[in-house]
Amino acid sequence: MSYRFFFVSLVLFAACSDTATPMSTPDAGPPPPPTLRTGAAVAFVPVYDAVTYEEREVRRDWLPVDLAVHPAGELWVVQRMTRDPNFDDETECTQRGLEGSPNDCISLQGSTVALREPASAEPATGANGRANLVVDANAWHFMRRPSSIAFGAAELRVEPGTPGADGTLITEAVLYANTFATCHEHQTANPTDQSPFIGPTLWTSDPTIYNGENGSFEWSNGSHLDMVHATPYCMGIAYEGGNAYWSFNGAAGTLDRYDFGSPHFTGHYDHGDGAVTRMILGEEESVLRLPYVPSNLEMFGTDLYVADTGNGRLLRIDTASIPTETGSFSTFEGLPATLARGMAWEVVADAALLREQWGGASEPSGLAFLDAETLVVANHATGHLTLLELDGTPIRTIDTGTGPGLGGLATIDGTLYFVQMNERRVYRMDLLPRAE
Repeated sequence: MSYRFFFVSLVLFAACSDTATPMSTPDAGPPPPPTLRTGAAVAFVPVYDAVTYEEREVRRDWLPVDLAVHPAGELWVVQRMTRDPNFDDETECTQRGLEGSPNDCISLQGSTVALREPASAEPATGANGRANLVVDANAWHFMRRPSSIAFGAAELRVEPGTPGADGTLITEAVLYANTFATCHEHQTANPTDQSPFIGPTLWTSDPTIYNGENGSFEWSNGSHLDMVHATPYCMGIAYEGGNAYWSFNGAAGTLDRYDFGSPHFTGHYDHGDGAVTRMILGEEESVLRLPYVPSNLEMFGTDLYVADTGNGRLLRIDTASIPTETGSFSTFEGLPATLARGMAWEVVADAALLREQWGGASEPSGLAFLDAETLVVANHATGHLTLLELDGTPIRTIDTGTGPGLGGLATIDGTLYFVQMNERRVYRMDLLPRAE
């Protein structure tokens, strides 16, 4: 196993604003141990190495992109598949290709990996029983080239007789536990020569349902609980509450709020009660997608923090502020949706500040709250992690030593985890004991 060690005495940290640790005195006793905020030395420990998909004479590498924390403490990784360079978004899986011409439909599938005991000394693998990889039975549509993942409601209920229960013959309410949503970097969830038709998908993490198997009804379509189609090239997703999520619309440069309403029965097709509101930042302001780089969203109370990757900056949106409805549009499946603007927002850290911290291009990708006072942002372009006050004031910048390719971030019990996309690996950042 390889470890990467970094100490605050290195020139690397010369520009960081770490707080000095006071010297001990005979009366005061030993000083408290340093924290990540106050300059503790760190080590980067591998947690998971992505494996390779091998089915039906197809061999493709899985590529980790983003992370989320299951309520039980598991670390969930969402993955996409490496692509055939002979195809692009418009040609990889055409209707003609489905009829027998060369195509690359297989690479559209996404997957998740649930990592048990991510704080363990040894990486999680399938062999040691701590890495469980799932490819939904219709990941080609419902988890197409995922960019992001967020856990949501602990429990969702479907009542008998609701539209989402048609044909199930259920007579009692069904409860779905520990739901999550994924967002997808593509323009459609159908053959790529068709019109845009994609949006976030709702799932349950219940392993008796979400396990790669299809349902038993003739209409069973994987294990998804809901989907609404209104956000092509979605780059990030965050849970707000209830059954509502915020998403980063990479096609329109907006932030789209989805309320899935009531879920339907596993694999059903009734998506008619979803509600979408598209938030426009301003006349000349938008968020900007950077292709193939996730743009994490994180909720903190009613504030939505946004890694505006293409613009190289961090934003904060006050979701409690009241926007003005400016019009309407239809989702791709024909549901009425709302256009709005005027929600309060601000730039927390601009590209100039972040370039100064990172010594290179500013491509903020991963976001995570280390604690109630500390936001961590990952730079895809250089491999740095920066700790910020919630107002954007830099606290400390750390070079992971892994180079470009950082993706999503997550924290569990104050420990930071991150994706290194170029290495196809997930790392944990451990604090090292102070040298005596």
